[in-house]
Amino acid sequence: MYKSDEVKQQVLKLYDEKLASLNISYQNIDVETSFGQTRVIKTGNEQGKKIVLFHGINAGSPVTIEPIKELVKEYLIYSVDTVGQTTKSAETPIDIKDNSYGLWADEVAEKLGIDQANFIGISYGAYILQKLITHRPKRVSKCIFIVPSGLVNGAFLPSMKKLFLPLMKFKLFKKDKDLSTFLDAFVPPDDTNMIHLQKIMMHGVNLDYKRPLLLKEKDVAHFSNPVYMIVADNDIFFPGSASIDRAKKLFKNLEGIHILRNCKHIPHKETFFEIQSKLKEWMN
Repeated sequence: MYKSDEVKQQVLKLYDEKLASLNISYQNIDVETSFGQTRVIKTGNEQGKKIVLFHGINAGSPVTIEPIKELVKEYLIYSVDTVGQTTKSAETPIDIKDNSYGLWADEVAEKLGIDQANFIGISYGAYILQKLITHRPKRVSKCIFIVPSGLVNGAFLPSMKKLFLPLMKFKLFKKDKDLSTFLDAFVPPDDTNMIHLQKIMMHGVNLDYKRPLLLKEKDVAHFSNPVYMIVADNDIFFPGSASIDRAKKLFKNLEGIHILRNCKHIPHKETFFEIQSKLKEWMN
């Protein structure tokens, strides 16, 4: 996955810096699964309701905890590092086309002793959560998607202009301005940690650009527990309005929708309180 050990160390250094910046007490748990060792960060109130987090592609647990870190006062949070991505889990790739992600997620929860919990899937993590409710629906008491993949994909022309062309130009000519144009489409300009991480990955990680397969109604027809969703109105990858329309067709049990206004795919810091408030409302 990494083009050199130096690149790997740079990525993991950013991971550690982000985790330290959260100023929370936590425990690292390494879970052995049939898909490889899986790192889980456990944090929060031992007496609180359980939350399991699945992060966006190559983002890692610290980035995922940051927008909801105030919830550690009330909830017990398990943030799972996805196997096969730039995290502290094994680098073993997982097949995106079958139900391997569902099997892996279920195995992690079983090893952690979590019979049932609130599950939150962010971006690519929403696809993992979709696979889990397909495979083991009873594990998920409340299913919450944030800027979710797996429902729709971005429109062709905007994606071509803001993502594909700048990325191709960067790959050909290695100019930072093209990389900056690409990142500006989905990363808040003040998110220096994520911008730095993306630049390192573009230069030194063998990235897999395959998007998750779109969810089918028959896959989740048997899931009856509540589903909630937070979308962003300026999401280039998974447009908010289209995601809402598709979710309404897929889930008869869709009980809550919230739209982050003036927000790209990666939520900016000004939305964190808004996200936390909505999650607390739904989970309580």
